[in-house]
Amino acid sequence: MKLSIHPLFFIPEDWRLILDGEDSDESIASFLCHNITRNPLDLRSHTRLIYLRLRQENSTALYTALLDLFLALGNQGLSLRDHLLQLCSPRLQAHQKTILSDGLKPGLFPNTPLADTGNSLLHKGNETNTPLVKKTVNRQETGKQDPLLEARECLEYGQLDQALGLLESAMLENPGNTGIHAELLAIYSRGNMLERFRQQTRAMAKAGHELPSGWKL
Repeated sequence: MKLSIHPLFFIPEDWRLILDGEDSDESIASFLCHNITRNPLDLRSHTRLIYLRLRQENSTALYTALLDLFLALGNQGLSLRDHLLQLCSPRLQAHQKTILSDGLKPGLFPNTPLADTGNSLLHKGNETNTPLVKKTVNRQETGKQDPLLEARECLEYGQLDQALGLLESAMLENPGNTGIHAELLAIYSRGNMLERFRQQTRAMAKAGHELPSGWKL
C-alpha cells in the first residue's frame, strides 16, 4: 500500500529553492500555491514554484508562476523579476514573454488588463478563467461543512473570492468564532484589502455585532 505523504515533508527547511521529489511535483505545487494565496508576498514560495515549473514542459504553468510573482511585487523587486524572466524565457511562448517583458519596469498589478492571465492566483480577472483544478463538494454526502475548513480548501485551489465570501458570511452568522476572525483578518492584511475589511466591519455593525478585539489592519 502506497502511503500518502503531505507535501510539506518534501520541502526542505533550509533556503534551497530547487526542490527534489519529481513524483510529487503537483502535490508540492499545490502546497506552494496555497502559501502564495494566503500570503502573496511569500517570495520563497513564489521562487520555488517557478523553479519547479521550469523543469516541467508546460509553458502555461511556468508563465502563471512568473505572472503571480510579478503581480505580488508590482513595480518592486526589479532585479529578481528580471533575473527569473531571463532564466525562464526559453520555455515561454512569445506572447507570454511579451506580456512579462512589457510589465517589467512599470510593474504588473492584480487589476492590470492582460491578454493572458494563465491560471493566476492573484489576478483580479482570475474568476473569468477556467481554473487549473476545480474543487466540487457534494453537500448531500458531506452535510454542512465547517466554513473555516471549506474556506481553507478554497484557498488551496486558488479560489480567493469564494473563500472570502464563506468567511465573511460565517463571521456574520457566528460572530463569536475566533478562528474565523483570525483567518479573515490574515487574508485582508496579506492582500492589503482595506476596502473589503471596511465593508465587513460595516456589515458587522449593521447586524448589531461587536467587532472582535484587535480587529484592525
